[in-house]
Amino acid sequence: MSYNNLAPFLCMLFLTCCMSQTLAVSDAEVLGATGINILKLKYTVHIMNGFLDNAKPLLVRCRSNDHYLGEHKLWKDGEYHFRFGVSWVRTTHFRCYFDWGSKNLYDITVFRHGVPESENMSCKHTGQCYWKTVEDGLYFSNNNQDWEKKFDWHEGPP
Repeated sequence: MSYNNLAPFLCMLFLTCCMSQTLAVSDAEVLGATGINILKLKYTVHIMNGFLDNAKPLLVRCRSNDHYLGEHKLWKDGEYHFRFGVSWVRTTHFRCYFDWGSKNLYDITVFRHGVPESENMSCKHTGQCYWKTVEDGLYFSNNNQDWEKKFDWHEGPP
């Protein structure tokens, strides 16, 4: 086989190998035995209503730069979550708006790919971002156990 005939064959073989490396992976393959998000490809953001009473629902609206995820009404102990893969160019960014009666939080970043761990809102080890609203504000966790207050509620219009 001459070089002129071999080059296209090798090129196709190389491209086939590259494409097989980018096939979708299951959660079991993404999460290692420790539950740590090894490949950091998929993330889930959880929005939880942690209010003690059920008099008013929590209204949540989330969006990325490309997608509006709609409005969701969460009653006491309710949860809304969305799952996504990150952009390789580190542009994945989700923001949410929270309304609870006269209290609100607007334009809250709930996920941004490439956020330094020093900001303490990193989900990269677990692939899970938990946000819980309670009477005194909005809390963050990446394991649904250790919570840190991030925002106080605002009163009145945004």
